[in-house]
Amino acid sequence: MPRFATPRAFARDVREQGLAYLRHQPGGRCASPGQWGTAAFWTTAFGLSVALLLSTTGPPGFLWCALAGLFAFFMLATLCHDAAHGSLSRHAGVNRTVLTLGFGLFGVSGALWRWRHIRLHHMFPNVEGTDIDGEGSLLIRVAPYGPWRVWHRAQALYAPLLYALLMAHLAWIEDWKNRAMARRMAPELFATRAATIEFLLVKLLHAALALGLPWLVLQPPLWALVLGYLIYTGVASVLFIVIVAGSHLSEEAEFVSPQDGQIAHDWAAHQLRTCLDWAPQSRAAALFSSGSNAHTAHHLFPQVAHCHNAALSEIVSDAAARHGLTHNITSFAGLILSHVQHLHALGRCPALPDPQTKETHP
Repeated sequence: MPRFATPRAFARDVREQGLAYLRHQPGGRCASPGQWGTAAFWTTAFGLSVALLLSTTGPPGFLWCALAGLFAFFMLATLCHDAAHGSLSRHAGVNRTVLTLGFGLFGVSGALWRWRHIRLHHMFPNVEGTDIDGEGSLLIRVAPYGPWRVWHRAQALYAPLLYALLMAHLAWIEDWKNRAMARRMAPELFATRAATIEFLLVKLLHAALALGLPWLVLQPPLWALVLGYLIYTGVASVLFIVIVAGSHLSEEAEFVSPQDGQIAHDWAAHQLRTCLDWAPQSRAAALFSSGSNAHTAHHLFPQVAHCHNAALSEIVSDAAARHGLTHNITSFAGLILSHVQHLHALGRCPALPDPQTKETHP
């Protein structure tokens, strides 16, 4: 794994200020009553949308599929992301249960997602060869060190269609690959009988509830069942990419290729360089993004519930200003525009070195 430079003044300053803030919070680093109340609201909305879906036939049912995906994403972001970091509750059992059930709504193993998210993404966001969210694929190029293909010229146009397949792909294809890798690298966690049972139960329950139950109750044609499922998972997938991953996949966010395994700046400065926040002090933005609008604060304080992100973001901005560093901040519209511009830029054919002059040519 790459190595960061020795922590510098900003890292020490922002940590001291952040911990001082947390010491004065009644619930410490964990979720506040307000966050639990928000989670209850989104959970109720999800339940109502599912009830309406199961009582509706015809095209209106697709609207309820979309709303179910919307509210399920809000539940996932409000509860499960913090549970993955152990910051939703002080009780490990609560965190694990919420993580398993929440990601199970999409047929994804919460345990596997947590393992990869913390181990690969949080330590090294936007670092070549280490960050799962910056890997892209042959179909889309999201990092400058990714291979370029001619069809990437149009990736800003077709990207939303690929984004919509994220959750379905993760549930039915990628999760199985991740499980095989995890069983090799962490057999004590994922090569056990309990882990296998949990993994298979998540897949079976997801198939039964998301496909089997609508089939039995509504008896739709096969195309309508599949389309409804893709709408449900697709809405959540697009929101995840744009609102969460988009904070790293933007024009302002830097991408790093370590030299001889070394990263020139320290870990805290790296979080500033690789994140783009949008309206980090906005309560409305926090409500609908579950704190992802202040993503830099989350990366600097990953074991803190997102209800504290707005306050921590202000601390980050002040500390960055004191040390001459930039805290990347924009609006929601700015985030979308920056992501689209990022896709356009990476869709162009990269400059290639001239073997004779060592100059670069487009």
